[in-house]
Amino acid sequence: MSDGSAPRSHRDDTLPNTPQANDQAALGLSSRGCSSGALSATSSEGSPFNHAWLNRVKAELGVDLMGVLAVEPNSHPDFIQGVKTFLPKARAAIILMNELASETMNLVMHPAKYAGKLKTGALLAPHVDEVHSELDLANMQLAKLLKREGYRSIALPRRLPMRAADMKFPLSFCHIAEAAGMGTVGTHTLIITPEFGTRVRLACLLTEAPIPTTKRHDPVDDCTHCLDCVKVCPVGAISSPGPGLRYEVDAARCKFYRDYVDNCGLCQKACSFATRHSETVGPPLTARADSFGLQEYLNKAAD
Repeated sequence: MSDGSAPRSHRDDTLPNTPQANDQAALGLSSRGCSSGALSATSSEGSPFNHAWLNRVKAELGVDLMGVLAVEPNSHPDFIQGVKTFLPKARAAIILMNELASETMNLVMHPAKYAGKLKTGALLAPHVDEVHSELDLANMQLAKLLKREGYRSIALPRRLPMRAADMKFPLSFCHIAEAAGMGTVGTHTLIITPEFGTRVRLACLLTEAPIPTTKRHDPVDDCTHCLDCVKVCPVGAISSPGPGLRYEVDAARCKFYRDYVDNCGLCQKACSFATRHSETVGPPLTARADSFGLQEYLNKAAD
């Protein structure tokens, strides 16, 4: 890290890996999420990779969110280096996201509250694996699609090899997502999306296709800076950021706890409530505009 303090991270696929990760200019950020509205591709005259293409591919892949960060000459050096490590002529990084169910997330509790009770939070780990499997499949399908169009592409695994010299990953999926206008990296170093808060998992693909960067209108800071994640962390891995820092997380402490003590997820749950992305509280859910009703489904199944 640029300030010489302990490594800051949270989950294996969302680590802040740039030396300037606490700098708001990390990865050349020009927008930091938004409160509403769809992603749109930056204008690229004559390019087939426009807004309509993004929406069509997202629907075909069956993913919840999709964003793009183009590789430009003025892109952050760490981003360029990380991308070129895996695909030397890459022109864009694509982020896919799928939602984690709030019903499962809300089963997570502090370990002390499980005393004599069923450990309901144990459902989170297999659910995360299922969501990752869906993303991995979609990522591979996208790579094949782009290859058929004549563009070399590589679907990155959820865990990249670490640089031993500085104990960092070469790319941060969360920071790429932030630079692609998909949300804001919060105090806990997780990406907070306007649609689902922190209840998402990410996949990343690199491609030689000249896909322009996606941006959101009216960018806002999606993190409420309530510090609930700091208060709820059972091992004190998340600290209140010091002057000039966006976050301060002890990666080693967090990872040790998740690997050897408890799967955790408490900071995600706390953030879901703080940013009002917990769907198991409040009024009943309403059908989404892009879904068909249960009766229609039953009618089709009976045909």
